[in-house]
Amino acid sequence: MISLNKYWTLRGANVSLFDVHGDLVETRARLRTQVDEILAALESGQLPRPHEREQVDLKEEAGRRGRHGGVLPGERQNPQAVEQLAREVPCMANTPGGGALILGVDDTGRVPGTELDVEWLRHRIFERVDIAPAIEHRHLRGERILVLYVAETREPVEDPDRRIRWRVGDHCVPMDRSEWWLHRQERAGLDVMAAATGRTIADIAPGALLMARRYLAGSDGGDTDESAEVSDAELLRRLGVLRPDGALTQAGVLVFCPASRTLIELSRLDVPGGDVLNPPDDRTGAALLEQLAAVENDLRAFNSVTTVRRGFAEIPTRRIPSRSVREALLNAVVHRDWMRPEPVVVTWFDHDTVIEVDSPGGFAGGITEDTVLSRRYARYPALSDLFRALRLVEKQGVGVDRMYREMISLGHRPPRITELAGPNVRTRLAGGAPVLPIMSLMESVQPSARRRDVRIAVVLHELLHRPFLTVEDAARALQTDPDDARDALEAICTAQIDGNTIIDRYKDVWMLSAAVFRRLEGDPDTIGELAGRGLLTYRRPGRGAARDVIASWLAAHERITSGDYAALTGLTTAGANRALDRLVPDLLVRGSSSGRNAHYIAARTRTEVPAAHGE
Repeated sequence: MISLNKYWTLRGANVSLFDVHGDLVETRARLRTQVDEILAALESGQLPRPHEREQVDLKEEAGRRGRHGGVLPGERQNPQAVEQLAREVPCMANTPGGGALILGVDDTGRVPGTELDVEWLRHRIFERVDIAPAIEHRHLRGERILVLYVAETREPVEDPDRRIRWRVGDHCVPMDRSEWWLHRQERAGLDVMAAATGRTIADIAPGALLMARRYLAGSDGGDTDESAEVSDAELLRRLGVLRPDGALTQAGVLVFCPASRTLIELSRLDVPGGDVLNPPDDRTGAALLEQLAAVENDLRAFNSVTTVRRGFAEIPTRRIPSRSVREALLNAVVHRDWMRPEPVVVTWFDHDTVIEVDSPGGFAGGITEDTVLSRRYARYPALSDLFRALRLVEKQGVGVDRMYREMISLGHRPPRITELAGPNVRTRLAGGAPVLPIMSLMESVQPSARRRDVRIAVVLHELLHRPFLTVEDAARALQTDPDDARDALEAICTAQIDGNTIIDRYKDVWMLSAAVFRRLEGDPDTIGELAGRGLLTYRRPGRGAARDVIASWLAAHERITSGDYAALTGLTTAGANRALDRLVPDLLVRGSSSGRNAHYIAARTRTEVPAAHGE
């Protein structure tokens, strides 16, 4: 472990290296010191004393004993061990300062060891109790053991038996929620990234300060000239990472001090599983801010510019919007679990124009794949605030909104943000040549402020792929509740293109307006380009697409009329009637009405439905 006072020589100068895994948080550094001392005692045949085990516990892997007490061979996967640790990890998480579990050593000091796979174990624990401990493997008396580091949580954590326990002495004991919250209230405001460290301005990498000034100079903050004139100490104070006593905060150390390892790993491949065009660089010794700048610079080189022609103008456009790339990278860095030693892994796929950013740690704060667009949470508020002060992230925390808006505005698919085994959070952006009709459409929205409204981008994207939206459909797409979705749809109705609305209400659903269809369908080349990208396939559809349109309508309604089908597909009423008749009796059953009000029900529903009011 690299201590707080150890200095390495890099680039001809003595600089203090910041070890992400060791001293990101000083309580974690002290915990690792305790683990090292206990392992040293066990190596010499001594058992640690009870007071030395208040935050460190020894655990033999469950399920390793045979009928007569002998130790069975270890396996890479052991569900019994997961159940055992799912009861011990929450106890450590509820304890002030967290704790560590040494797996593979019993209470008497014997060392049966363990062969459990680290990634498998961490993910299975996460699935059971929503905590993913940092795990490292060590060796003791020739046997492989695992050390699980468990960070203190912000909320009480129940074990699988629905108990809340924490460490008292060298044992886990029950406690009630009110007791836990009373203790938490006494320590309110705790953010490990805001804690003071033993580092000072002398430990900062000069290059990191230079990058901070460059980021501020490139922002729209309005005070960049003043920032360029202030001293390094004053700049750090303004950024909130240098305390009045001269100590750096944990966030300041993480961002500005030289790191002992690569924190952001970037690779470039031709295709998934293909040839590596650019392997990861070793960025040891560079501060996080320096590594971030270097990765951004490499990505600019990978993310080539394509030229969009509009009349006589040629507009250079990146294949993936630069803002989206930056937001994906910053989200991964700011919101990752910094208790884990793995780097943020960035992979660029040349042929597909795709970037994937994997951030260690699962979703936090109640965020899921289905709420990333609508919920906000900062795992480390002080770190988030530092990146806001650097003008790298929005004060409102709308980085995901920006990614969605920028990608959709060029005709690309929205970002895909998912939780993977590990756990890790992956952000995937798929770009390519922009879709000119979609760009033109988004740039024509009035008032101009609405062009920044992510709700318009999401709703337009949905309606380019499907003929209509119900309130429930809009709620799912916007990742919100139906009431907010209804408000959003009504707000979008106030925006215009070419002096007309963007979406219109039809019965109980919303559709693209006639003005939007006129703009998108006015040019045969435009229609062909959109169809080639799977857009507006429901307009004047073939038999297969017609079935999809009808099925989607009947999933939300009891019947479909020829007027409905005409509105959805752009056909005439007579054409819609003929198209629906062709699906009788295979898909539909015709009702008794005729003309525009002729209605049909699903063939499986043989019962006639009375005509609704107004049909």
